[in-house]
Amino acid sequence: MRLHESKLIQFLGNLPKSKKVFLLHGTVESKILYYRKLVELKLLGKNARMEMRLVPLDRGILTKEKHLLLHEMKTRSFFGEQKGILLENVSDKEAPIVLEAIESLEDDDPFLIMTAGFLNQSSKLRKSIESNPCSCSVGFYQSEMTYREIENLLLKWKIKVDENNVIETLGDFSRNYDFLEFRQELKKLALFKSSDEKPLSLEEIEKVFSSESNPNEKKLIDLLVQRHKDHMLNYFRGYGETIKNPVGFVNRAINQFKLLHKLRCHEGNTTDILTKIWPPILGKNRDRLISTSKTWKIANLEYALEILHDLDLTLRRNSRISAKSVLINGFLEICLLNN
Repeated sequence: MRLHESKLIQFLGNLPKSKKVFLLHGTVESKILYYRKLVELKLLGKNARMEMRLVPLDRGILTKEKHLLLHEMKTRSFFGEQKGILLENVSDKEAPIVLEAIESLEDDDPFLIMTAGFLNQSSKLRKSIESNPCSCSVGFYQSEMTYREIENLLLKWKIKVDENNVIETLGDFSRNYDFLEFRQELKKLALFKSSDEKPLSLEEIEKVFSSESNPNEKKLIDLLVQRHKDHMLNYFRGYGETIKNPVGFVNRAINQFKLLHKLRCHEGNTTDILTKIWPPILGKNRDRLISTSKTWKIANLEYALEILHDLDLTLRRNSRISAKSVLINGFLEICLLNN
């Protein structure tokens, strides 16, 4: 069975007894981690690890002892309750071992919970799980939260919403955050609205959410708009691996270049433009932004935006490539503009 990520929580709430095998795969690691723990809790309860009813198996050992998984699947819990087997980071290499265990699956056998990275549609493991009536496969390839995920969280935390564009705006914000970080920001929003029964407004979202990235990422965007090529390369050497969400990071760069473009196209109206920005840009940062915008030609800003949009598409479509290499190549191309 193949299930869309937005329907997983509802599915777990009314889980068929026949489902014994779960495969969570994709490129958004924080989502896979979160939903893996959710599946563990639903299937085995709170104390499964403490009571040794959840048995993690090392993928490396599994390939050496090929019957280990099958043996564990036929072993019952010492406590007499439901047992689960956890396999992390599996791939098609382990598919024969996994499929052997699934083919001999019986009603009383433990649950099998597996996680994997990118699996394309021709993956033997993925296809076998999706076609098996006792199994469930869920892919996590969308970095931002879905409309339904946000809607469910707002309902859970009793935040009233009467306009669709409010949820859509939250979805746009989620692109700039890691999945778990965004959930934390939504919790802040719930605290902010805890004593207010009025529906959530766009203005209130802006008060809670900050579109600022972490300091190192913000510094890199500053180096990019100022076209400091050498400093930018030094940054990638020191901090390049710390960019948690490359797609969200590129989206923040796109927003910055859109702002520069707007300032260049409306040079006589910069005050009105900047007063509408959240979080506000003040003091020396404001002066530097206006000064930087004047160093750019409008046509080159538009070309820079095209490069950034191409980077965004490349990172979304090709999860296996090095995000760092893609960013360096694209950013160097932008730095050479105006020269």
